[in-house]
Amino acid sequence: MDKLTLLSQSIQDREEYKDVQKLYASLCKNLREYNDVKIKLWEQGVEENTEEKLNKYLIYREETPLAAEGFVRVNFDPVLVRLLREVKYLLLLDIEVPERASLLYKKVDVYRSQTGNLEIIVNMYNDILATLLQVEKPLLADRIEKMNLALQRGVSELKWNSSGIDEFINKARAYVSVVDELVKKMKDNVRKMQDMMGKWEQPLFERKNKCVPPEDLEQTHQSLVAPKLEDIRTHGKEIHKMMKDTAENIKPDKKSAT
Repeated sequence: MDKLTLLSQSIQDREEYKDVQKLYASLCKNLREYNDVKIKLWEQGVEENTEEKLNKYLIYREETPLAAEGFVRVNFDPVLVRLLREVKYLLLLDIEVPERASLLYKKVDVYRSQTGNLEIIVNMYNDILATLLQVEKPLLADRIEKMNLALQRGVSELKWNSSGIDEFINKARAYVSVVDELVKKMKDNVRKMQDMMGKWEQPLFERKNKCVPPEDLEQTHQSLVAPKLEDIRTHGKEIHKMMKDTAENIKPDKKSAT
């Protein structure tokens, strides 16, 4: 239409031009009305969904066959994620949003930080439960229990509209990180032990292609066995050091069967 308005007056006086003007005005009006209806519907959804979704607990626990305690998940509703994204784009388009949506968007960085930190915490927690073997869990039973207690406020007390969320996140992350480091230490030591013992998986006897006298066979055999025994002795000392290192970190009751 901007281009058409530059045409000569004689053309603008034509009926076809006036029909185009009317069609253009009608189309613009329809588009505006369509936008207004959609924005009104969106605003109703904001009022209906926001408070309800913010009234959910920070995290929830799910039952899984892998862990009796159940994995945990961050409980920030996808509807809120979508809502925050929509407010961002509406503001970029200079479209006024309801006060409720505006207040929510002012905390977008807070929610992003909180959900990001909680994701780190629950990922560490779930990884601990998933990777610990049944024979390892009793060694860390007291720590797992304390870790569950550290997360419990987020499961049954704190909601997204509660105060004290950042304090809870900092304490929970500090404790879960300690257990995570401990589990990684255990697993790393076991992995190193397995690598060492894997080097022993070589035949202790070598078959020759031709017959040899017993004394020659014995000499050849000893030349293979002796260095292998020395390797096992050396690696054995390293394994004992790593076992001691694990025990010093876990501090288990050395007299218990566990």
